[in-house]
Amino acid sequence: GLVTAMIYLGISPPTSIGSEFVGGSLGVDGQPVVVSDQLTRNIGVGLGLLFIAAGFWAAHRWVATGRIRSASWAAWGVIAPLVVLTALWFTFGNLDRDFLYAAVAVLLVVAFAASGEWIARAEEPPLKGDVAVSFALGGAAIAALLMLHMAFGSGWTTLLVGAAAVVPALATRWRSYPVLGWISVGAVVATLGRVAYDPTIVGAASLSTTPVFNWLLPGYGVPALAFGFAAWQLARTTNGRPRLAMEAGAALFALLTLAILVRHAMHGGVLDTGTVTLAEQAIYTLIALGAGAILVAIDRRSPSSVLRYGSMAVGVLSVAFVAVRHFVVLNPLFTDESTGTIPVFNLLFLAYLLPAVATGALALYVRDKRPRWYAQMLALVASLLAFAYATLSVRRLFKGEFIGLWSGLGQVETYTYSALWLAIGVALLTAGVWLKSQVLRVASAALIAIAVLKVFLFDMSELEGVLRALSFIGLGAVLIGIGLFYQRLLTRAANEKAEQAETIG
Repeated sequence: GLVTAMIYLGISPPTSIGSEFVGGSLGVDGQPVVVSDQLTRNIGVGLGLLFIAAGFWAAHRWVATGRIRSASWAAWGVIAPLVVLTALWFTFGNLDRDFLYAAVAVLLVVAFAASGEWIARAEEPPLKGDVAVSFALGGAAIAALLMLHMAFGSGWTTLLVGAAAVVPALATRWRSYPVLGWISVGAVVATLGRVAYDPTIVGAASLSTTPVFNWLLPGYGVPALAFGFAAWQLARTTNGRPRLAMEAGAALFALLTLAILVRHAMHGGVLDTGTVTLAEQAIYTLIALGAGAILVAIDRRSPSSVLRYGSMAVGVLSVAFVAVRHFVVLNPLFTDESTGTIPVFNLLFLAYLLPAVATGALALYVRDKRPRWYAQMLALVASLLAFAYATLSVRRLFKGEFIGLWSGLGQVETYTYSALWLAIGVALLTAGVWLKSQVLRVASAALIAIAVLKVFLFDMSELEGVLRALSFIGLGAVLIGIGLFYQRLLTRAANEKAEQAETIG
């Protein structure tokens, strides 16, 4: 009976079902069944209209007195027509583009939305937007999603699905139905599903190799703008959890837009080939750091837990990138990757100095806006990046374009590292005192301790003559200078306390 009903509904071709079950065509009472496509469509249309009429009429009748009963009828009024339309489209329609079924989907959108409004006006109190209304409007959203897939190609579908998040958000200006915000969130989920299935938006074969100005820019950028506008609108009307989800979606797609455009430009228009290089990773890190600062700025103007924790999550992600990719996996000291032929503006400048400046600037910016540990983490990473840039630049000065670790160390190079590390330690100490940053002072102490160990354990055995003497003399001078510096600080602190005591007394 079920198989026969499926045949009449056109959900599966009769011959295919018959071959699976009886090895031939399926029949009723021993006679083969031949059903025209038009008859199947007519049956489907009739069933859809029946469920729409009965479901929404009953939902309207019971909405004021039977909440669950009304919601159940509204659900049937939505689900059955959508299932019938989808089955007919898959069986008889053109899956690439079919304007006939798209027009039917548009009619369903109008019918479901109008029915939802009709039911809402019968609620007690009116226009509350309870479960039955939510089913009707949710069905309208699903029908609209089907319409976009039926009427448009891959690229336009993704773009329009993302842009559609604006519609229910704008509707909250006139109706306060709770489901409207969640329909916008559904648009985010649908867009994520589409870009996960096809990150190229239009297919790898159709994606242009032109940097920036290709389908990736509107395919990711338009949804990002739409989600941001929807979040802004919801913040001024419903201001609930959907607004937070839309903010997260906007931030995510903004990052994805920049990252995917960088990937496309650096790999000749091909997204799924080629390993990530240090230069590419450096750009991703800079994007993440910039996004973290932007989210902090937006959060100060429009406070939001999503923006607050999202900004810190992006910062932690940036630190993870630096720790794993910059320092270890893609470090030219271990990979022997070319650092470029230009003395200053080379790979080391992009991968270490710029991230150091960006991380340090972000640490300063968030000092009084985020938890203390977060600012200290960023300050420490900025110090490590600056240390790595200076150290690797010295090695490049001695080794040239390729600085692989296996190319050995010379005596002058070895001495230069000791002097450099002591100088950086003093610079960190000065910055820590000036900025009143404990983490910078601790980093300074750690680096100077490493330099001391290097001088005694390594330089003593590797250096000879004048260089060995200079190494110990320089170390002694730096340690004496640091001692005098701290003595001066302690004296100043004691004098300030004495002045405060006299003032109080």
